[in-house]
Amino acid sequence: MSLEFKRFNILGLEIGNDSPDGILTGNARMLVLILLGFTAVNYFYNGLFRPLFTDKIDFEAYYNAALAFKFGAPIYDLMIKFFEVGPAKYEGPLPYVYPPLFSAFLSPLANMEFKHAVLFWNLANQIFLFTGVLLLIKTISRKYSWVELVSVIFVCMNFRPLFIDYLLGQCNIILFFFMVLTLYFYRTNKDVYAGISLAMACVIKVIPCFLLAYFLWKRQFKVFAAGVLTLFILFVYSLLFFDVELYVWYFKFMSNQTLFNAFHDNHAITGFFTRLLAHTMWTRGIWNNPMAAKVCIALSSMAIIAVFFIITRKRCEPEDDRTLHEYGLAIITMLLLSKMTSTPYLVMLLPSLGIWVHELFKYRVNIKWKFLSAGAYGIVAIWYPLAAGKFLHMDAYKIILKGFWVNVFSIQFFALAVLWCYFALGPLGSRVSGILEHESGNGSDSK
Repeated sequence: MSLEFKRFNILGLEIGNDSPDGILTGNARMLVLILLGFTAVNYFYNGLFRPLFTDKIDFEAYYNAALAFKFGAPIYDLMIKFFEVGPAKYEGPLPYVYPPLFSAFLSPLANMEFKHAVLFWNLANQIFLFTGVLLLIKTISRKYSWVELVSVIFVCMNFRPLFIDYLLGQCNIILFFFMVLTLYFYRTNKDVYAGISLAMACVIKVIPCFLLAYFLWKRQFKVFAAGVLTLFILFVYSLLFFDVELYVWYFKFMSNQTLFNAFHDNHAITGFFTRLLAHTMWTRGIWNNPMAAKVCIALSSMAIIAVFFIITRKRCEPEDDRTLHEYGLAIITMLLLSKMTSTPYLVMLLPSLGIWVHELFKYRVNIKWKFLSAGAYGIVAIWYPLAAGKFLHMDAYKIILKGFWVNVFSIQFFALAVLWCYFALGPLGSRVSGILEHESGNGSDSK
């Protein structure tokens, strides 16, 4: 069987072969077909078929918030009750814990029956995902070899956090889309649109505000100003429906909640040290010293922020590959610093992973970093802690999750740390001035 992959353009992308003779070998062609076939079957089953037959417990919170907004009911009543009695005794749907304005954007869902709203939400997320992946591919490069293109598709479309997001009915695919859209607009010198897109992500969750801080640090004032102005306009608009006191109460209430810091599926720094150094209803650390946990969280977070801003201090043009590298690092840093980064949140890691694949093909990366980063991807791509499902009763957490081993159920934290080290301190890290351009210029191997 002879399969010829010829060079051609599709949707503005130049796709061709990078082998010396310009033609992929027979084995490589077969591997491409196998990877694409596996990806299609895996995504059809886990991304399309299975989500149709699962309870959308997170989406139920969105739907209830939409109903509350439509009929003028308090949108945070369930959240207050949830935190008062604790998840062990709470009997009801998951509470809505997002900013008030997001419920206004969700309000059209209240005009549908729940089952129809679920189908609409699933369809919308499919559109956001495929559009986001296409934008990501176009944003990273306009020229791909077949092997690189298939690798990017394989990495993005076989990502278990993506399927968990579908199963729960979460909103992280929408966040992924807006973060990719921000990078796309920024790379095409449309700074105002980039700021607006990033502001839309910040309306859904607070953690993308870290990217606003990144653009301010990079002296991209148009992006930052457009984002802040958009948020201000949306806030003023929301005052037609909500009082300022509700916003003040929301941020005070959420900033004081530490219930989920020790959650076994929290992959942020807060989760790691709280599980390790404090006793909660979820876990029992090596000893009960919440103050020590807070100190470790604060010191490690400040260290990561300091390193991040030091290595991203150099000014670079949007079309420079260094921009991709730093944006990927910013997303990983954002997830590590978040108060809560559960498995579905890792969908927001896809832009960083797409950039990572591109760098592995374009630059000669030290074999050590290839193995470490590939292993880290494997962990975040396939692992989901058993305790996160229906396998353990709430009381079992107190028995099983004790000591240092409480973090075994959240090994994605360690994988995130490895990926952060690759982007921040690896051979392509921008900590060495000009190293990315140097690698691009001479193609020398890093030994």
